[in-house]
Amino acid sequence: MDLHFKIEDWVKERKNHVFHRQLVIVSGPKAWAEKQVENLLINFESLSSKHLWVGDAPSNQQAVNSLDYRQHLGREYNTLIYNCYSGLSANALMAYSGTIKANGLMVLICPELKSWSQYSDPFSKKRYSYGFSQYLEPSRFITRLISIIAHDKNTIVITPNSFRGHNATIAPEQFNRRLDSATSEQDKVVSSIIKSASGHTNRPLVITADRGRGKSSALGMAARALMLEQEKKIIITAPTKHNVEQVFTFATPLKQDSLINNGSIEFVAPDALVTGSYHADLLFIDEAAAIPSSILKVLLDKYPRVILSSTIHGYEGAGRGFELRFKSYLETAHKGWKDLTLTTPIRWYTDDCLEHLWFSVFIMQDSTSNSLTQAQGKVIGQNETPVNKITSSKRLSEYKCQEVSKEQLVDSPQLLSKIFSLLINAHYQTSPDDLFRLLDAPEQRIYVCTCDSDVIGVALICSEGGSALSDLTQEIILGHRRVNGHLVAQNLALHTADKEFVKYEQWRIVRIAVSQEYRRTNIASTLLQFIESSAVEHGIWLITSSFGATSKLLKFWGHNDYIPLKLGFKRDASSDEVSLIVGKSLSLTTSTLLNKLSLQFREELIYHASRYHISMNTSLLTHLLTYCQPQDISTRTRYRVEQFIASNSPYMPFSQLLAKYVLTKLSRVEHANTTPKEAEFLVAALIQFKTTQDLVTEFKLSGKKELNTHIRNAISTI
Repeated sequence: MDLHFKIEDWVKERKNHVFHRQLVIVSGPKAWAEKQVENLLINFESLSSKHLWVGDAPSNQQAVNSLDYRQHLGREYNTLIYNCYSGLSANALMAYSGTIKANGLMVLICPELKSWSQYSDPFSKKRYSYGFSQYLEPSRFITRLISIIAHDKNTIVITPNSFRGHNATIAPEQFNRRLDSATSEQDKVVSSIIKSASGHTNRPLVITADRGRGKSSALGMAARALMLEQEKKIIITAPTKHNVEQVFTFATPLKQDSLINNGSIEFVAPDALVTGSYHADLLFIDEAAAIPSSILKVLLDKYPRVILSSTIHGYEGAGRGFELRFKSYLETAHKGWKDLTLTTPIRWYTDDCLEHLWFSVFIMQDSTSNSLTQAQGKVIGQNETPVNKITSSKRLSEYKCQEVSKEQLVDSPQLLSKIFSLLINAHYQTSPDDLFRLLDAPEQRIYVCTCDSDVIGVALICSEGGSALSDLTQEIILGHRRVNGHLVAQNLALHTADKEFVKYEQWRIVRIAVSQEYRRTNIASTLLQFIESSAVEHGIWLITSSFGATSKLLKFWGHNDYIPLKLGFKRDASSDEVSLIVGKSLSLTTSTLLNKLSLQFREELIYHASRYHISMNTSLLTHLLTYCQPQDISTRTRYRVEQFIASNSPYMPFSQLLAKYVLTKLSRVEHANTTPKEAEFLVAALIQFKTTQDLVTEFKLSGKKELNTHIRNAISTI
């Protein structure tokens, strides 16, 4: 049958019936593909009445930039066209797929499938570090994507010479379900929200769901009921107002509703809520995973009745971060909090083809097993580093470390799935774009630890510095250039004005993840030791890492002889922690370099403790101070400290002397677990220089008099 008639029959059938959402690939020369999609939009008529064109488009079509996907979250389209010729973003693909309505289509315009993996993608420079190029070899991510598309019977593929595919039918029992009508899960959520409005205070309700599960509509329905029946004043906040358009749609009174006199719902930006004075009976926080947890914590303290909702699969890893970090905080700080999950799709039908495809492409399903079934790699033999036994049945020889090549990841989809699933499940910020980089970025390496052919640990490494930056050394040091990648190398070079930090090729450990059942069994340290041995074999003299600083992570890195090199000032929006760079020298040359930086780190840490770091967790700051170079206590200093202890004088006139004494004591601590218990209180009072009121509140003291006594006693026992 002629290609034109095949397409015509497909379009005719889809216009007359309701089918699953599906992906359509239009593969061929750019001008032909764009014209073909225009014809499809004309033929579909009603399906294309509300469409969004992403990337390059014909002159008569309005288009948006693919990287502006955040502005379209919460909106809906019948048809979405993504022009891959303009640049491919994995995060954008996943995000835009969630904006397509039931019976809708997602259309990808792309080069011919046989040559697509060799196409010079305009976004490639955004994915790889400066000085590295993917142009020398085909894209493994695209190769994998094409393979999945080829094996997916529900993806329609149109080329200049062929048509493949069919309209995916909906199961009869699903077809009888009316979309956008409340499900039993939604009814439970709405009921719980209404109950929260008059129940116990300070018991947050958390609602999580994948896209399309009716989370926003449930919030809207609950808001309408609360305004109508109880005249509640509701404030809703989210990263942008666009995120809550659906909430306002469902919160709008229906024709049969009586007029709402005093009830209201108002959008207020998160920052404004923190600093301003707003009254609300109930606070809704939508897309909570995309809001810094420091802001969430303030809002939970400020408003007694809070509903938080979040998308599980965040497009930049935020959803997983919310699961891993913020829910554990709620467990500690708000014991009565409640968690509800929506699983049934409401905007499209169960077993949705489009969602299933992208979840498969980006390995978004949870993994229950980390089998390493087809991996071949460099395995530690007689020199492998043993780890603690998990059970008495495990033999030390069963634990092995190895580097896994990118070719192995492509050849073994199951291996790739297990590795990436482990990264997702163990880390707060792993996104679809990370999968793209994992397969294609030439500067990245993967190391794994296995047991009985199971992947139990994964480390992601990134090469930095060296010849890739040789032509930019001076510009980087002067702050005139900041290129893509080379995070730590550029940061330290600028911070120290020392070209050595970009001169040497170094490895940065981007992620280390260990399976839940194997944590706290020395797996991560074993993997780290193997990576260090491999680095030496490759002529690498310096290994670094950068992460959101916590006492737990600092203890791990310190245990493995990594020293703090630079502490950030601003909190990361995702982790809500300040970044910390740590490093370990693998040669005498870089050892001298790090020793100099360690001295600089001490001076800066002490200087900024009462300024930029006054709100830092005191336990973390105390731990960091133990890394400072050991100092001597002069006879004069010791005499004056003894004088203070014996007197009844207030501590303030002695504060500079006492601070110096505390810092000296901390510099002599060899292990974090031997830090005197009084140290944190003294650091808060004398190093961070917190106010009297803050100290009294934080350490539960009766007042200024007890504060003086407490400091005197702590100094005498430290």
